[in-house]
Amino acid sequence: MIKFFRKIRKQLISENKFSKYLIYAIGEILLVVIGILIAIQLNESRNNSFKHKQKENILKTLQLEFQSNLSQLDTVLYYNQKIINAYPKVIEQIKSQHIVTDEKKVREMITDLAYTWSFNSSNGSLRSGISSGEIHLINSNRLIELLFSWEDVVKDSYEEANQLRTHQYGAMHIYQDYFRIGDLWAGIFSGLDSRNYTPDFQGLFKDISFADYASIRFIYSTDYVTELNVLKSQNLEIMELIDQELSK
Repeated sequence: MIKFFRKIRKQLISENKFSKYLIYAIGEILLVVIGILIAIQLNESRNNSFKHKQKENILKTLQLEFQSNLSQLDTVLYYNQKIINAYPKVIEQIKSQHIVTDEKKVREMITDLAYTWSFNSSNGSLRSGISSGEIHLINSNRLIELLFSWEDVVKDSYEEANQLRTHQYGAMHIYQDYFRIGDLWAGIFSGLDSRNYTPDFQGLFKDISFADYASIRFIYSTDYVTELNVLKSQNLEIMELIDQELSK
């Protein structure tokens, strides 16, 4: 093709047809320009297609990650709600002159008070998207804002989670004067040593330290559930915005 154009050029010059040569030269330049523009357009199209696939991949990995986070949040909320629900039952038992009529229910409420479930989010895909810059392929400014603030919001909940865990470990001595820990939790953890000692639940409910323990568990767990619901709300909004991005 290049030889063909070169031959035409030489022929026009040799025949001294300058005007025709000029028109031909302009046409040749236009062809080159058109070719360059087409190449640029094709390159942009390929780049756009590649970026679209990158965006789709990061959105799908984030979608899976936040689905996992939501599932974990629901589990942690469930067990912390058990603490909150157990508290009025314990107070009722304390006020009932400490008479234990249903030992199974008493064991359940004491066990429920002692849960220490905490939320630890999965952030692998989020951190990868931020470090690689792929997160900026997302169109939604609101989604980007929520993703960048996610880990900070999770860290804000650590204080309440640590309060619950630290308090539980520090209060184990309150139980030990009245029953064996292994006996209480043997039905939940297989393989846990259980000697079937006779528990003194009435003595436990007379102990003012246990009433204070239950109240503190209730306070800390209520605070933590408030934080967890903030996290869940943001998690749900992130998932909704991801779905909207993927549908575009």
